[in-house]
Amino acid sequence: MLVERNRILTETIKRLMRRGSTARLEKIIRKVHAADLPSVFPSLSVSNQRKLFQLIHDAGKKAFAISELDEDISLNIIESLSLEELAEIMDNMPSDDSVAFIKMLPQNKADAVLGMMGKTESEEVEGLLRYEDDTAGSIMIPDFIALKENMTAKDVIESLQSKEYLDVEMPFYIYVVDDHDRLVGVSSLRQLVVVPSTTPLHSFMGKEVISVTTDMDQEEVARIVARYNILAVPVVDEDEKMVGIVTVDDVIDVFREEATEDILKMAGVGEEFVETKSIVRSTRIRLPWLFASCVGGLIASVIIGRFQLSLSKVTYLAVFIPVIMGMGGNIGIQSSTIVVRGLATGRLHIKDIWSSMFKEIAIGFILGTFYGLLVGIVAQLRYEREFLALAVGLSVACSMTLAALSGSLMPMLFARINIDPAVATGPFVTTAIDILSVSFYFLIATKMLCL
Repeated sequence: MLVERNRILTETIKRLMRRGSTARLEKIIRKVHAADLPSVFPSLSVSNQRKLFQLIHDAGKKAFAISELDEDISLNIIESLSLEELAEIMDNMPSDDSVAFIKMLPQNKADAVLGMMGKTESEEVEGLLRYEDDTAGSIMIPDFIALKENMTAKDVIESLQSKEYLDVEMPFYIYVVDDHDRLVGVSSLRQLVVVPSTTPLHSFMGKEVISVTTDMDQEEVARIVARYNILAVPVVDEDEKMVGIVTVDDVIDVFREEATEDILKMAGVGEEFVETKSIVRSTRIRLPWLFASCVGGLIASVIIGRFQLSLSKVTYLAVFIPVIMGMGGNIGIQSSTIVVRGLATGRLHIKDIWSSMFKEIAIGFILGTFYGLLVGIVAQLRYEREFLALAVGLSVACSMTLAALSGSLMPMLFARINIDPAVATGPFVTTAIDILSVSFYFLIATKMLCL
């Protein structure tokens, strides 16, 4: 339903652009939801992307659209905007989105735009820029409701109705701080309205507060929000003073970004979203990742070359090379994907390396035995040579067992040395498995066939 609606909207806008129907385009843009517009831009040329963006007259819709676009598209649009337009966009963005937006601008433009913003807003953005990328501090919102614990429910409601908290973007919770602004409790709005008006805040607030630090990795923050089913998590500094909140909408973005990044790494195409990149940029991103596969293939060819004499004597040994390498590669990818997914979701930890490895080895051995028997039977029926059938069957079993070991062990080792384990699932695992599979196949075959 959603995909079909996006397709119709995209085709309609493209058709109206070809006809030059500006008035109808503006009418559609006014009526369409802001969340539907970003999906249209990737299908347009750069000039039409800029034209469509200029037809968005609502400042809030403009800010939302550009914050949801791929970085390359955003940069193309930004190049055509004046400083005044850039400042207007930032004024209509949440603080965390403003930080991501300002980082895309050239330094001279970024400084100029910050200078055009109000003092409070610019200081807020500059404060968030101090934090490292992909941390809780870099994605948090510095606007939140924090009140003293001795206030009554009536006082709290009156405070919420004051101008001070009118612009708070996500008023999910009331955070309670002590006289030193340290976080000591939290209350939902529901709890606030069901207690008598004279009840002090400290008597109905929750004292077990889940919080994160400014330097915590955003993926860990996302897992905490998901685990405890909360709409926002408070962010505290080294003194336990509250400095912001990370909301559930940002957590969804983090999960989407991290999942996309892991999938791209596992496919061996880098970590950038390449669908909207130019041909040259896409080629440059994918080139180094394929180098590992190329090197592995060359090493495998060298190994096969060393057994050239054996192949010349028993030429049908070559028939089973694709089967042995393919079965090993497939189970290796399965094992590494399971481990990477477990590490990403927190279901697996680095300390589980041995139990995880032994489990995958056992699975690989069982599957290898089954398919070894199957392929061995086929080899016997076709060539009627018992030792060949046995050699092929053992090779399949060894290949699949070693592949399961490599697929489970490599992501764990990468994680232990603080390298993204998703990297191991791409060319590295498949390359290692190809080399091991070919080596063991020819070693077993030459010994058993006395070549």
